[in-house]
Amino acid sequence: MQLTEFGFPGMSLYNGERIEFAINAADSSGRPSSKSAEALLLTDSRIIHLRGRRKNHRAVMTAVHDVDSVEITAVRRGVGAYVWAALAFILAMVLFATVDSTGVRLASSGIVLLMGVYLIVSEIMEPRKPAVVFRAGSAEIRWEFRSDEHTNDVNQFVNRLYQIKAASNGRVARHESFAPR
Repeated sequence: MQLTEFGFPGMSLYNGERIEFAINAADSSGRPSSKSAEALLLTDSRIIHLRGRRKNHRAVMTAVHDVDSVEITAVRRGVGAYVWAALAFILAMVLFATVDSTGVRLASSGIVLLMGVYLIVSEIMEPRKPAVVFRAGSAEIRWEFRSDEHTNDVNQFVNRLYQIKAASNGRVARHESFAPR
C-alpha cells in the first residue's frame, strides 16, 4: 500500500500490512496543511511517524509489540528563547556603552532590550504544545499535535494500539505454549 494519501509518495507498507489508525496533518488531497507533511500511522504491526517533504523526509518506526509505554504530555520548548534574551540584554548594554549620540544610544539599546523582554514574555505566556510519546526500549517516537484538532484522535490511536498489542500477545502466547511430555 502506497502512502501517497498521507503526503508521502514513493513510500509504502510491506505486503499484507494494513493501516489500523492514522492521524494525518495533511488535507484530503495529500497536500500538507502546515509547512511539511506529517502523519502518525498505526498498522497491524508497527507505529510509523512520517515527517517532512519528499526529498527531505524522516520516518521513525517501531513494532507494536515493542512499545513499553505511551505518554501524553506538554512539550517544553527548551532554553533557546532565554539564551537569545540574555544576548539581547548584553547587546543592549554594549550599545548603551559604545554609541556616542545620546538619542541613538537610548533608542538602539531600548529596542534591543524590548526584544529581549518580548522573548521572555512570549516564552512564559505561550501555552506548551501537547505531544504523545511512544517508548520502545531506548527508542522514542514523539509526535507534537494541535490539542484542538487531534486530542480525540490521539486517545483513539493509543487505545487501538493497546488493543492490537493485547491481541498479538494472545496470538504469541498460543503459539509459544506447549504441553510438556
